[in-house]
Amino acid sequence: MKKALLATALAVMLAISLAAQAGMQGKGRIKGRVFDDKTGQPLEDVTVRLFSVKAQAAYVPNPRTDSEGNWKALYLRGGSWNIDFEKAGYETKKISYRVDETPGAKQVEIEVRLARIEGLALTNNLVTELEKGNQLFAEKKFAEALKAYEDILARNPDVFIIYKNIGNCHFAMENYGKASENYLKLYEKQPGSAEIMTLIGNSYVNAQDMEKAMEWYGKIPFAEITDIDTLYNIGANLTNNNKNDMAIKYFKRSVEIDGDFAEGYYQLGMSHTALNQIPEALEALKRFMELAPDSPDFGTAKAIVDAFSKVK
Repeated sequence: MKKALLATALAVMLAISLAAQAGMQGKGRIKGRVFDDKTGQPLEDVTVRLFSVKAQAAYVPNPRTDSEGNWKALYLRGGSWNIDFEKAGYETKKISYRVDETPGAKQVEIEVRLARIEGLALTNNLVTELEKGNQLFAEKKFAEALKAYEDILARNPDVFIIYKNIGNCHFAMENYGKASENYLKLYEKQPGSAEIMTLIGNSYVNAQDMEKAMEWYGKIPFAEITDIDTLYNIGANLTNNNKNDMAIKYFKRSVEIDGDFAEGYYQLGMSHTALNQIPEALEALKRFMELAPDSPDFGTAKAIVDAFSKVK
């Protein structure tokens, strides 16, 4: 089973030393605008974090929106990108976008609307302190970032959004019990948030408590699950419990989001195989073999494909 990833910043840390090279290896580009969900006004100084699923690396430096809410990222490699939009005082927005490097490919402007966190007022000083903590986190100084966030919360107990940052620090330090504890405190303030439920579920996955993880994943509306690792974890847990018919939709969704997600295709093929759905299994496993010829699972996939091909 894949280890669940921190839904936002942790993924960005995976290959930060290679980020510039990874972001500059292609000919694709993305542009967009960000607005306030309620007022419709453009939002300035929104941080846009882009992460290449295929390269497992971040695009740096992170673009920020201008006074008209505009942003852009150039020289991107093709494939699936996870994009987070972050601004203090607003709920983080997550999307997935597939970059096309084909010459002349139509460039669509991505329009995103951020929802303000109700009942939360951030002063300029608080925003500055929060950004200092974020910088420490970006530098992988997790213990220092944790102290910075805890100090902010101690002085400003109403700024409950800090529980997410504190949880992220504990997650990065593999203190998954503490991570889920803080995410749960945030969930009390923002019940129904798909992002927070994903963070809680991921914490329980890494703590090896799949029963609790599935309890939280099960609360998330299926259409709102956009993280491929979360989809994979849910699917894998279902297959481990012989619920292949239910697992298929999660693996299928993961490869719809990222057409290069080899492990998703493998598990999708194996689920179809368990149900003796030959055409579907062949399609998924052949795609897996194209994407991952060096995988240790290649031999298993090939044996199934060869056997099913004879049946056809």
